[in-house]
Amino acid sequence: MTAVTGPRVDDILDGSSYEPWLFKTMLAELAEGELGIGFIYSLLDQLAERHGLRDIVVVLSHESFGTQSFRLGGKSVTADMAARLGESVGVHCEPDVVPAFEADAVRTACQLALSLHLARFSAGHDPLTKIANRRSFDTALQVGAARSARYGWPFTLVLLDLNDFKSVNDRGGHVFGDYVLREFGYALRRAVRHGDTAARLGGDEFAVILSSAEGVEAAGFIDRLRLQMKSTENVVDFTMGVASSPRDSTDPDELYRIADGRMYENKGVRHS
Repeated sequence: MTAVTGPRVDDILDGSSYEPWLFKTMLAELAEGELGIGFIYSLLDQLAERHGLRDIVVVLSHESFGTQSFRLGGKSVTADMAARLGESVGVHCEPDVVPAFEADAVRTACQLALSLHLARFSAGHDPLTKIANRRSFDTALQVGAARSARYGWPFTLVLLDLNDFKSVNDRGGHVFGDYVLREFGYALRRAVRHGDTAARLGGDEFAVILSSAEGVEAAGFIDRLRLQMKSTENVVDFTMGVASSPRDSTDPDELYRIADGRMYENKGVRHS
């Protein structure tokens, strides 16, 4: 495979590397949604069809996530390929028949799609734990509550607070405390189901929205979370509070207040 690297987005827009099919594809994608990872694979499919290519790997670079590789058809990049391509940013094609200016345009479009995808991810996720942040949580809670009020669709809000986390920081310092928070965030991601939302609200406070759940499912989630925590280096205990919609309320603020109150009631029981 031969790599082709080249122009900036401005180079495409000023006409020097203009590709009508690529521009139309970008417009069609934007009409239906947002440029992202799916757009990258769509471009590779079209490029392969246009030139009868057997394989394509596009290697991209991002300052926050390093080198990222995407292969035609969503196939994995083999160890041999990775060793051969290294961090050679560009479009690598078999056979090498794609005009340089066209490969340049594809690479730039893919880089733009990756950057937009990662920017959206960063805006909605906690930088330390990589789970949803408070802003994303608030949106998910409002959407869930609105659907529950309108259609009766149930969900359960679980608030979680790490017990005696100050002593963790005092004992090991804030770097160690951040490590423990990352471990807990990872355990949360592993414990939730597809369609659930796990979030860090701030400090040592976390929340989970269990979709299509009427309350009893919270016990299963907690069992999964404790099981995941056993595989971490630093097991920490936590206290939870639960509220379910529509049973308790369909107002997002009221649901949060109920879950928060129950969590602190549980803390009182734990310390008694």
